[in-house]
Amino acid sequence: MADYKRAKWSDWADHIRSMDDPAKNFEKPEALDDLVVLDISSRSMAGCYCSSLLAELGAETIRIEPPGGDLVRTYSPDGIMNKDTGLAYLQEGRNKYHVTLDLEKEEGREIFKSLAGQADIVIETYPAGQMDEWGIGYDELSKLNPRLIFASITAHGQFGSDSKRKQFDYDNVAQARSSIQYQTGEFLLEGKTYDEMPWAVPTKAGPWIAWCVGGAFAATGILAAVHYRELTGEGQAIDVASAEAYERLNDYALHWYGDQGHITERFGNLDTALWLYGFFPTKDGGVFLGGLRLEMWKAFVDILGKYDEWGAEEWDTLAPFMKEDWQFKYQAMINPETSRYTSQELSQKAIDYAKNGRLAPITTVVAEIVPPWQTMHDENWIERGMFTPVQDPVYGSVVCAQAQWKATETPPRTKWVCRPVGYDNGYVYLNYLGYGPVKLGELEEKGVI
Repeated sequence: MADYKRAKWSDWADHIRSMDDPAKNFEKPEALDDLVVLDISSRSMAGCYCSSLLAELGAETIRIEPPGGDLVRTYSPDGIMNKDTGLAYLQEGRNKYHVTLDLEKEEGREIFKSLAGQADIVIETYPAGQMDEWGIGYDELSKLNPRLIFASITAHGQFGSDSKRKQFDYDNVAQARSSIQYQTGEFLLEGKTYDEMPWAVPTKAGPWIAWCVGGAFAATGILAAVHYRELTGEGQAIDVASAEAYERLNDYALHWYGDQGHITERFGNLDTALWLYGFFPTKDGGVFLGGLRLEMWKAFVDILGKYDEWGAEEWDTLAPFMKEDWQFKYQAMINPETSRYTSQELSQKAIDYAKNGRLAPITTVVAEIVPPWQTMHDENWIERGMFTPVQDPVYGSVVCAQAQWKATETPPRTKWVCRPVGYDNGYVYLNYLGYGPVKLGELEEKGVI
């Protein structure tokens, strides 16, 4: 028997894993462990997501909630709660110290000023102008702390014709206003009505994606501001509107309208910028098929055994296949063919074709559409530590998605999952303001914390 020879990529995988294996994260330093973040976001996962990214990188992040807890703690499927916390917030409470403080009370605002005077970053999601009305906006706080970076995530931004509206930032509003939701969903077939196809309506993306995008852009802006502060010593204000941030992902639809006045309508799982590029049925569910180049589309037709019948040899450009009528035509031809196989069988056929097909090594991309439970049991993600349970002293063993990137020197990590409302009042207020049990008892009695 011939000796087994490991593939070159295996050597590389072993090498890079030895450098960025998440199992070794706690042996390494944290990139932002010298920063103090105050997260006073309200009713919004955008602020929580933003501070999660910073907390995963080691920033000492203090989550400030009203005495009864923030509304986002109640976000949970079927109203399920772990201790006092909804399942959604368990994902975004990680690595944060949790204190209570009533910003609607004058004394609460004075305490916040004292904290902000010692902080590097403030993250807030109140309607534009609310923080200024309370006397704790950027103008006021920057006088106390010129190095402060003050990030606001709102529905309409700090300026603009709608900025005066006292509306909180809601994810679905941001999705709708971004125009992306208008283009997302199944198309209404000609001659059909919405009563006949009630699913053919604008469709929201998954859980609060606009909030996550707004939070991610805010975190990016904060890190850029930290770098600028290192150069100049100056802090600054950062202004993010969730709809505006999500609109940034609208890709070619913006340019298509700007260049030709074309309004991108809903087109289901198809895409007029690429072919082959969509989801198609299988015996046991469905797969994503990606061609991207003419040769890959031809290869897929060959995999289906239709190369000669459909005249693939004569195709010399992808352009016609990007038109809606051509895509409808070929989708109807492809559906019954892919339905003859399971998702795994189609994936294997693409792999085999890359080895010995007519156009090998060219083949199409085939990806099975999997449910969440299958993703969480996927060996690849398990090996990369994506769903390693966190042993939390309060909430027990909790599975939540770990940091979304690996790093060789200063990797992000989850140190604890969450904290109950006001859990860290004693530690934070003593450490930053010198408040002992007597003072905390007085503040609690007055409803300030």
